[in-house]
Amino acid sequence: MKLFRHIGALAAFLAIGFITVGTASGITALQKAVNKGDIKKVQELLDKGADVNEWNFGTALIWAASENRLEIAKLLIDRGADLNSLGKNGWTALGCAAGEGYGDMIDLLISRGADIDQAIAGMKIMAERAGSASAKAAAKIVQGMGLIQSRAGMAFYSSGQYEKAASIFRSKARVNPQDPENFIWLAFSNVALKKYDEAKAAAESAIMLAPDNPNAYVGLADSLTGKGDFAKAVEPLKKCIGLNPKNPWTYNRLGNVFYSLGNYPEAVANYQAAAELAPDESVPIRSLMNTWARMGELDKAIAAADRLLGKMEPKDSVEVLGLRSFLCRENGRADEAASSAEKAGSIEPGHDWSLFSSGVVALDRGSYDEAVKQLSSIRDNDFTLARVLAAIAYAKRGDVTEAERIFALIGGPTLSSTNFLFVKNAGILADLLKPAVQGHLEKANSLEAGGDPRGALGEYTLALQIADQAGSKAIMSRAAALLTAHPELAALPEEARKYSLRGEVLVKEKNLEGALGEYTSALRAAPFCPTLRYDAALLAAELGKFSQAIMHMNAYLELSPAAPNAREAKDLIYKWEFMIERGADKK
Repeated sequence: MKLFRHIGALAAFLAIGFITVGTASGITALQKAVNKGDIKKVQELLDKGADVNEWNFGTALIWAASENRLEIAKLLIDRGADLNSLGKNGWTALGCAAGEGYGDMIDLLISRGADIDQAIAGMKIMAERAGSASAKAAAKIVQGMGLIQSRAGMAFYSSGQYEKAASIFRSKARVNPQDPENFIWLAFSNVALKKYDEAKAAAESAIMLAPDNPNAYVGLADSLTGKGDFAKAVEPLKKCIGLNPKNPWTYNRLGNVFYSLGNYPEAVANYQAAAELAPDESVPIRSLMNTWARMGELDKAIAAADRLLGKMEPKDSVEVLGLRSFLCRENGRADEAASSAEKAGSIEPGHDWSLFSSGVVALDRGSYDEAVKQLSSIRDNDFTLARVLAAIAYAKRGDVTEAERIFALIGGPTLSSTNFLFVKNAGILADLLKPAVQGHLEKANSLEAGGDPRGALGEYTLALQIADQAGSKAIMSRAAALLTAHPELAALPEEARKYSLRGEVLVKEKNLEGALGEYTSALRAAPFCPTLRYDAALLAAELGKFSQAIMHMNAYLELSPAAPNAREAKDLIYKWEFMIERGADKK
């Protein structure tokens, strides 16, 4: 065991009486197995009840650390080894590993919870004691302390302990403000913590110090994408590619940015570049599959799915098989759709994509009860396409009321989408619901003629929630005429008021995304309220969602054409249209 045997930093303590060592025969069977590197014996002894933390010239983990038995150390930790067992003079497993310069062991121990301060404190004692007997040994211990400090940040980052990593890199940046790496990793740590403003500041500091460091630009781009500033992230990623054109992950990042901007051709070009540079990686291929699917390039998306499946373990392939099934269905390849759905179900029948693909196959076969059962079992409420197909299944089964309810919840015609698959199927659903729309409009006419304008407005609200784009415009015009004749109807109903007030609170807290969500809920209850439309437009624009902002502002002008700020509202629309032309719209 190097801790006791080798001439070096730690072994020098024997000569000065730092560690009192008994006879070799006094060590435990577990320590002997560790010393020999016999992991099977270690496992056997632990299974038979050996005390993983028994102290005998150190614990088994301390022995493993000082011998650099990495896999044995992992096993001991998994079986409950105390990472911070402390010798009488302050030495720990981490201190022993650092004294011998074992970087991977240091990383393991730190990432699993070894106390850095405790280890360094013990090493300082060791260095002081060693100094009187061996200056070389003391110097080696000091070098080990530096190794802990230099590796701690990355050890924390790699193990997902981002708060600790950020704290380390922040301290290092204060001590050495000229080292760009400290700022780069501080940026990455803050991105992981979703502290995007702090990440951006750190990345900008790194760029000032090292304008030719590609990672500094990646840190800046990641902080911008985290903030939702996708258009601004394009330039630093292009700069990074210029500095290092062979890194596939920068191209993949740039593809993600263009994907978020709805610029699918540019996204595809960058994903393809990433796939060419990293042909064995599956991430760029998956990105290509998803992008081509959204574009309606079904043959290409299916080919990408097949390529991806060739790289995956069957147990990990459910999502791809489910999507492939739906793509084949949309491409008129019903038999392949059924086959892929069956494969997905055989691997994990309760997976959302298994339920989705099998539900769609049942829908196309006319088994509407089965389709409703499968599609309604999907747990992910953000799986919007599944909700659309579920509503179609309900409508075809004759349960129009439930189909209306689902479509209203997912946004109906007010939901802006660039997803070919969604738009196509939402259109099918809207067609199925046209008789229901007409029914609401007829009822509205009857109520209006009967002197119940408020009831008529309620029917217009229900019709708007399920109408297609053309129908929505006509409904908005009819509702606007009703509001002109009855301005008292513009007052907020209680449900809408509740959501708008929640939105105001979130605006004050600078949670604009959350605020927009609350205003969207308010608009479901009161879609013809001019004030809500105006406020939602400004919020959407502040978030860079200019298409959505224009939709709301046009509705505001339709509902309130004589508003005193009509000129200002029209001018805002012109500005937002220009922002869309510049590719700044967030989807």
